[in-house]
Amino acid sequence: YDWDVVNEAVDVSTATGYRDSVFYQVLGEGYIADAFRWARDADPDMLLFYNEIGAERLGAKSDFLYQMIRELLDQGVPIDGLGIQSH
Repeated sequence: YDWDVVNEAVDVSTATGYRDSVFYQVLGEGYIADAFRWARDADPDMLLFYNEIGAERLGAKSDFLYQMIRELLDQGVPIDGLGIQSH
């Protein structure tokens, strides 16, 4: 089994590159790392995924997404996989 922990947090049309969600507004950019750490604490054996849409082609969004995931992994954030919605 797996959990989709964070979904569609990227919006490269904003100054920050992040979608202006209630999570971002209240918790800031760090909410993504926190969500994955909390999910791992809640269920250490579950696979944890980040999902995004519109990043299946090379461009600003896929570049931002790659950099974001790379930085999170470098910080030890437990992300096990990436889902790209391309339907």
